Order: sequence, then C-alpha cells, then structure tokens
Amino acid sequence: MNKEQSRLFIGRNTMKVLHISDPHLFADESSTLLGVNTEESLQAVLSDVKQRQINPDLIIVTGDISQDYTPESYQKFVDYLSAFNKPVLSLAGNHDEKPKLKRFLSSKPFSTTEQLITENWQLLMLNSHVPGKVHGHISDAELQWLESCLIENSDLPTMIFTHHHPVPVGCDWLDKIGIENGQQLVELLSRHTQVKQCAFGHVHQLSDTLHKNVWYRSVPSTCVQFKKHSADFSASHEKPGYNLYHCSDNGQIEVESFRADSYLPSVNMAISGY
Repeated sequence: MNKEQSRLFIGRNTMKVLHISDPHLFADESSTLLGVNTEESLQAVLSDVKQRQINPDLIIVTGDISQDYTPESYQKFVDYLSAFNKPVLSLAGNHDEKPKLKRFLSSKPFSTTEQLITENWQLLMLNSHVPGKVHGHISDAELQWLESCLIENSDLPTMIFTHHHPVPVGCDWLDKIGIENGQQLVELLSRHTQVKQCAFGHVHQLSDTLHKNVWYRSVPSTCVQFKKHSADFSASHEKPGYNLYHCSDNGQIEVESFRADSYLPSVNMAISGY
C-alpha cells in the first residue's frame, strides 16, 4: 500500500495529544445539526482549549469534519485549527469525502499521513471509511499495513486512531454502524503488546473499555452528543468536548476529558435522526 510516514520531534519525555472529532461543519454559518450550530460549538471547544492554556504537541481529528461535503466547510475547519500552529492529523469519517481531505488537509500544519513516528511513540491513522456507507470497515490491505507497522516498530508504544468504533459502546443503534469487522481489528491489536490505545470518534460520546491491555476510547463530539446506553437514536444535552492524552516515554497514557463549560447547546430532542 502507498502509505505516508512522517516524523515529529517532541523533545520531552511526555507528549500531549489533543483529540477532537465530528465537527459536522456546514458552508452556511447558520446551519445546525439537531438544533446545534456546529460552527459555534467548534469555536466554543477551541476557545475552551485556549482558556485552559492547553498547549498540545499535535492535534488528532477523527473524522466527520463536514456535514454538507462542501469545500467551504473544510476551509472553515482549516481556518479555525490553523490558529494553534500545531501539526494536525486527520481521518475521514462517514460524512467526509477523502479527496476533499487530501485537498484541504494536506498542507502544513495539516497532514493526512497515516503513520507518525516520534522519539518515543508510534501513531497510526487507520482508515475505516466506506464510501457511501454509514458503517465502517477495515480492508484486508489496511490490516496488513497495520500489522507491518506494529512488527517493524515493536519497540515503540503505539496509539491507533480510527473514525468508527471497533468495540461496542453500549448503544444498540450505534453499535450496528461501527466497524463491521471490528473483532478482527481487536484480535490483531491484542497480539501486539506495544499497542496501548485505540481511540475513535463517530459515537458522539465519551467511553472507555479495556480489552487485553488495550484501551478503546471514544471522544465527545465538538457538536451534539448522543445519549449513552440508548437502544434507539437519542441525543443528549451534554456539552461538546474533547480529550487530551499525556503520553509518557514509558508507554503510559494519562487521559483528561474536557467539556466546553461556557457553552450551552440548544439540542432539538424531537429530531429522530441526522
């Protein structure tokens, strides 16, 4: 497979990774998703990062950047994230179009590189995007590439990022549209002891599950949240948020999850889908 590898020098024993996901931006600044103005909510999240004086070494975005597939929505995302002047790695979600990611998110500080190597860590961006589908799938070629990276860098603690969830999060309707061969991915990761975490978006809620020494973690959306443990589609009044991973050179990860405390989302609970 034709995959891109990048290197990043951190220069410290601990690397800080800011993880955001699912902005669902529109070209029209007044457009909303389930009643939430997604541009305002993203701005609130990024303002919260700055107010807490969080200075990440890099930013990971796990997909669904756009809701309407427009060039303008991607350009807005570029404009907002550029202010941090930090490397930004992005994945395609089911609401994205990969050619637009390549077009708008490939010029520094943005990158669609699939493999990032630092002094102490390996980060792998795993593609679960299936064109035209809501669910995810990891191709055989992608799994082979993943395993080759793990074998070649067996001495480096590794984090995996994907858009869709490979493990159930406890919402019946969401667990039907995760990675359809997620168990295959889980079994692969369990064979490699240097894998510490697999983090993802898509589910618009915070969750974590430990399976065979690998943490599977989701991040809150930067827009509307989905209600936990719901059988059918259901939104939540929870505020938008993000995760921060403190990654030590000994392979340990300390996780902090934050919400945009100053922002009150106007969620339309009557809407039954998106």
